[in-house]
Amino acid sequence: MSAVTLKPGILVALRSRVSGGVTYDRVELESKADEDGRAVARWETTKVTQDQEEEERARQARAKAANAIRKWCIPTSFGLICPVEREAELDAAITAARAISTEFNAGARYTHIAVFALKGHIASTDEEATRAIVDEVRGLVDSMNAGITALDVEAIRSAANKARALSEMLGDAERETLTEAVKAARTAARTIAKRVTEDGEAATIVLADIKRGALEKARFAFLDLDAPEVVAPEVAAAPSGTVARIAGLDIFEPKAESESEVA
Repeated sequence: MSAVTLKPGILVALRSRVSGGVTYDRVELESKADEDGRAVARWETTKVTQDQEEEERARQARAKAANAIRKWCIPTSFGLICPVEREAELDAAITAARAISTEFNAGARYTHIAVFALKGHIASTDEEATRAIVDEVRGLVDSMNAGITALDVEAIRSAANKARALSEMLGDAERETLTEAVKAARTAARTIAKRVTEDGEAATIVLADIKRGALEKARFAFLDLDAPEVVAPEVAAAPSGTVARIAGLDIFEPKAESESEVA
């Protein structure tokens, strides 16, 4: 596992639902075997809503309650994470969400909403949590890079926004590295929007001008060291002070007379 510092946090399992007020009547129209012997059935479903206005209010109240909790969390592919320094605000939001559902349910005739939030603390020494977050970060860096290559401004900005939020769970050094990558991606998005989309400049020229150093640095900072080792190709010795290029990195030849190894 790569040496990445993780801040303590809270994994939040959020579930909300609207129940009651709607019934579904299903009638079988046809059931037969097709020419291949497979069973084929057709159904007709009728939805009956007791009070449409109340159901709409229920869905709005459910969304309001859930969003009150999400406001303090970082969305990830494996759930919501709240930085530990926001725990007081998270607890207040959970209380507010319960109050919203209680108030609605007290005045509803047919529908009922429920909002549940379970908290699990993540320690800074939790290796599995660190592994999951590093994988998430690495995927977002790759998405920013891929968005630049595809000249997809929306994809770049979406990945950058997610990465910016997730950076709050990282230690200071890792957060700075990811923040610089996000800045580079957003700059690239603005460049693409202006020079390609608006001005119609050739994509190849614009891509050649976009600097990805910060993105490359972030990609290597969050490498999965559990993956099989990749051996760098041998590079012919270069004169002292010159630059070689290995796997996208600029490697500077040391000026000392003795030979050195590039790790």
